[in-house]
Amino acid sequence: MGSDAFKAKLARVEALRSVDNVDVLLAGLHKALNDRSNYVVAKAAAIAGDRYVIAAIPDLIAAYNRLFENPVANDRLVLGKQAIARALKDLDYRDAAPFLRGLAHIQLEPVWGGSADAAGGLRATCAHALVASDIDGMMLLQVLIDHLVDSDKTVRIEVVRAIAQVGGHESMLVLRVKTLAGDAEAEVSGACFEALLAREPRESVPFVERFLAVDGAVAFEAVSALGAARIPEALTVVRQFWETDISLELRRAIVFSCAASALAEAAEFLLSIVADRRGDLAESALSALGASRFRHDVRERARQAAADADVLAAYTRAFEPA
Repeated sequence: MGSDAFKAKLARVEALRSVDNVDVLLAGLHKALNDRSNYVVAKAAAIAGDRYVIAAIPDLIAAYNRLFENPVANDRLVLGKQAIARALKDLDYRDAAPFLRGLAHIQLEPVWGGSADAAGGLRATCAHALVASDIDGMMLLQVLIDHLVDSDKTVRIEVVRAIAQVGGHESMLVLRVKTLAGDAEAEVSGACFEALLAREPRESVPFVERFLAVDGAVAFEAVSALGAARIPEALTVVRQFWETDISLELRRAIVFSCAASALAEAAEFLLSIVADRRGDLAESALSALGASRFRHDVRERARQAAADADVLAAYTRAFEPA
């Protein structure tokens, strides 16, 4: 099919977003979901999910199963299967079977010098979808735990977040064990810290605090999670850590994580950093304040602190951009 004809086909599929007649919509989705192009299938699946077309579920399942056959040829880059899994999740589909299949799927595709797995996005989508499925709670934890060592960093991060959604003390224990075991990528530990502080905040502050003593990226992730946490105990730990002999990188992590905090005390802390007149840190604190939810509340005090610290240009950039 020529490029013009293919573009016309995609335009016809996209037009289904605005079709009011249910029969016409279902017929169009049926045709598109049976198309040979995984790109067309992915677009149709997205429309079915966005428009909450529950009647399209049988066609979505049939297309999903078909794309597992000779997957590299039929579903390049896993575009179709991932879009269908996302659509089924959005349609509140509760049968765990397709999501379990997707979570287990590895699709090695040719790249320069070898092959690479293209199914990480599918596995991440299915991990979250399983949380709302009909799978037994303990079985859910078991299958998710298997993917805490997934080869794809993004999948590991999303599995951590899915485990946090499961809730319960058992899930939090799993995340503690994962954190203690460590990961090749500090961002995965960071996702564990964030999940623990969100789900069991007061119990988790002392646990996460222990990782401030670890050198390098893990400490960065720990202090960032504590700075953005929503409880005063976490901010107290951060302020105490600020007073120790730490790197400029860690100080910047504290500044920008506090900007994400819901605590007014975090904004007060950032104002105190501006008042300390420490050059780059004062400018970073102003930038963080300008991006925070307390932007309007602290605007005048930030301007005065910036004047005193002789960093008015940074204030202007943060609060009065052109």
